[in-house]
Amino acid sequence: MDKLVEEVRQWNTPSVGAYLLWEFTSGYCDSHPDGDAPVALLHFLAVPLLSSSSLLDSISNRRANLQSYIRGFEDSKNSDILIGIHDRAKRSRKYTMDAIDIAVATGLLFWDVESGKLYPRKGTTKASRGNKLKPSLTKLGNKAQILGAWFSEHNIHTIATYLKVVL
Repeated sequence: MDKLVEEVRQWNTPSVGAYLLWEFTSGYCDSHPDGDAPVALLHFLAVPLLSSSSLLDSISNRRANLQSYIRGFEDSKNSDILIGIHDRAKRSRKYTMDAIDIAVATGLLFWDVESGKLYPRKGTTKASRGNKLKPSLTKLGNKAQILGAWFSEHNIHTIATYLKVVL
């Protein structure tokens, strides 16, 4: 029950989602071979992964890529968790849009209306001692960057196929 309470507490505000989507987008751009940005639709797939403790726990640098992440669920006979991503994505659409709106309004992300891509703000300074993020939020941000790097290796259709999501 404690995990559920912690998940609700952390994800109760789209401001947390805005920060994590900025980290996700930064990770994507930093790892993309051409430095390209993700289309906004990928953010709607990232939120369900980043907001579920059962899906989030396996995101780490110990895994090489998205295929390894997916294979980890299939090898441990937890592939039913992957089936739920589609429903989680549908349920979190409003939250994701609110998080994107906050990120754009605060200058963390920038829309390219021509391509539908979201670009991260670069050159942010480190927070001073009193304004530092909590370690748990920093850890989530690192996982969001890893997920962004994994997504940068594939096109949107391949990602949707791996995650068993219908676009």
